[in-house]
Amino acid sequence: MIGLPVVINGRQRGNVLRGVLSEDGKALRGLVMRGGLRGARWLPREQITLVGQISVIARGKAGRVPKDAGYHLFRVTDPDGTRIGIVTDALFNEETLRVSALEISSGPLDDLIDGRWYATAYHVQSMGSVGHVTVPALREEVN
Repeated sequence: MIGLPVVINGRQRGNVLRGVLSEDGKALRGLVMRGGLRGARWLPREQITLVGQISVIARGKAGRVPKDAGYHLFRVTDPDGTRIGIVTDALFNEETLRVSALEISSGPLDDLIDGRWYATAYHVQSMGSVGHVTVPALREEVN
């Protein structure tokens, strides 16, 4: 989504710098965009009509970026607190803007060997400007 043109009221107004998720990590809260000589602008979720493959369609007017727009999900652990990796991306429904999965990286070497993986079940604990993600146990122990 980064770099997609943002079309507001039928005119291109800038490009997406980043998406910001809600504190619970379950939905897109808004977009930070940049266009022209103006600095970064905020496009709240309520004004976003559609996030497509070639552009973002919105209505209304972009406003000031809120102070808490730097919020992001980062560390991922299992229920026991063992670090599993970090959140590298979020997949969401283009119409409802609800998050369907989080992309998790276990580290550069693991990414090369096994690839990144997706967590569809997770819980987020907000810690200021960062969200700590907990996923259910990856493997069940067999006795």
